[in-house]
Amino acid sequence: MGIASMRHYDLSQAKGNIRATLGTLEEWYVLLGNCYACDHIGRLDRWALQLRYGKDCRIKALEHRLACTKCGNRLFNGFCIAKQKR
Repeated sequence: MGIASMRHYDLSQAKGNIRATLGTLEEWYVLLGNCYACDHIGRLDRWALQLRYGKDCRIKALEHRLACTKCGNRLFNGFCIAKQKR
């Protein structure tokens, strides 16, 4: 996902809440993955994650499972929770 496609998200409202779970995330927020190595940012399907890991799973607990789709990096990747623009 390039910078141009990020215009649909209000990143100024991004929040890094380590207590947030997949079930407590409001519907107007999107879940993004950020690669430490190449700075690639990609949107994640939060509903698929909720079905797989359960609504009580903390988002922070899934960071070690992130793998970059651009460079393949699996180390030190993280999540960003951003408000979707209306």
